[in-house]
Amino acid sequence: MAVVTPLSNQILHNKNEKGAVLFIVAAGLVAFLLFAGLAIDLSMLYNVKTDLQNATDASALAGSMQLNGTTDGINRAVTEALAMVNKYHFNNTPVALAASDVTFSNTRDSGYVSQGAAAANPANIRFVKVSTNKTMDLAFMRIVGTGTHDVSAFAVAGQSPPINVVCDGMLPLSPAPLKNASGGYDPYVIGQIYTLRFAGGNDDITVGSGNFLILDFSPIVGGNSGAALVRTLLEGGASGCLGVGDAFCSKPGVAAGPVRQGLNNRFDSDTDTREGIYHSAYTGNGRRILPVPMASRTPPPVFTPIDNGRDCPLYIFDITCFFMQNRIPNGNVDVTGEFIGKCSAGNGKSDPGRPPAGGSGLPSETKLVLFR
Repeated sequence: MAVVTPLSNQILHNKNEKGAVLFIVAAGLVAFLLFAGLAIDLSMLYNVKTDLQNATDASALAGSMQLNGTTDGINRAVTEALAMVNKYHFNNTPVALAASDVTFSNTRDSGYVSQGAAAANPANIRFVKVSTNKTMDLAFMRIVGTGTHDVSAFAVAGQSPPINVVCDGMLPLSPAPLKNASGGYDPYVIGQIYTLRFAGGNDDITVGSGNFLILDFSPIVGGNSGAALVRTLLEGGASGCLGVGDAFCSKPGVAAGPVRQGLNNRFDSDTDTREGIYHSAYTGNGRRILPVPMASRTPPPVFTPIDNGRDCPLYIFDITCFFMQNRIPNGNVDVTGEFIGKCSAGNGKSDPGRPPAGGSGLPSETKLVLFR
């Protein structure tokens, strides 16, 4: 009897331990399932948040592209923002934005108003904000009493300040303003044809004899100032950054051949080589777009048209873009282009340390920027 009793107690003790282990395992399994469920629900919410953010980003950018200072631009911004419909929740559910989700402001961080309020005063509207909120059902966290969770996203997109620096692509020509009957200068008009390289002589475009509207970029981009550099720059554009306020000189000399060769090589490398068309019909790769500086004999903010063939220094007063309608014929001829206003010229940027673009009254290039 004395030998059997301790063994019996040990057996009973082991049975009790097995019961405790089962309880611990069961409790641990419940905790594991709760944590696994939490991870699954959080993963789903993260996926939805990413999808909604992508949707609002795309909608805000699409809307901001339409802003042009008019009521029609505001209305088209809403239309385009709503049309840019992505899906969320594992790409199964359309985001389904409403017009009230699209708001507008003239400052980036505050003052957003509805479509109607913006359309009533559209001139200074520069930013579009798109917001959305979705209530998601939770699969596992419902066990602990949390059945749903709200997921929200917003994006702000807008146009940058006017571009006053262009890196890589500027051409060494300068448009000549048209002189009017009273001796002043007419404003530039989109669709109007202007002279970009003057054949010489005297006419009504304010350029004196001996000035051919060719600019000497050699101090800025490096290299000699010969005709070969003119041809190279007209074909490929200047490397490096040029902006409003930069100084250079006009380049004397006819250089008719290098100008023709450079521009015709540029024309022929375009994917749309139809001659005689306007920019509105153009479908090419951008090679026929000519980004050029407006040159002034006085620095900004005062504009004085270039005159003498050896004007020096000259200053970049504004950055303008023209469309090359035709190849350049043989001979010493005027080179003309259709004024198209702003365009995507090179790698443009806004430098607050320089004079602002648009001082000439011409429409200035801007970039679309996505903010969060």
